[in-house]
Amino acid sequence: MERCPKCKSTKFCKVKVNNDLNKDCGFRFTVEHIGKPEKLKCDALILYLEGLGFRSIARFLKVSHVTAFNWIKAYGKKLDEIRSSDAIELK
Repeated sequence: MERCPKCKSTKFCKVKVNNDLNKDCGFRFTVEHIGKPEKLKCDALILYLEGLGFRSIARFLKVSHVTAFNWIKAYGKKLDEIRSSDAIELK
């Protein structure tokens, strides 16, 4: 269970997606990101590169097809950033 970093209390409420407010001391803090493991996202990319569609990937990994699409799209953006930085270094 999560605890307040200031007073170690477990009584807190959600303020935003990744922010909590402690009910005892009023301290606001950011909670650890809760999401899918990076390996699962990498598996989605590998399956996509093997030729599977987004819906097939989603069924196999037990996530939504939109989630699979967003993960693969994010890897594509990272790849574009790497390519652009490599092109700048070559000049």
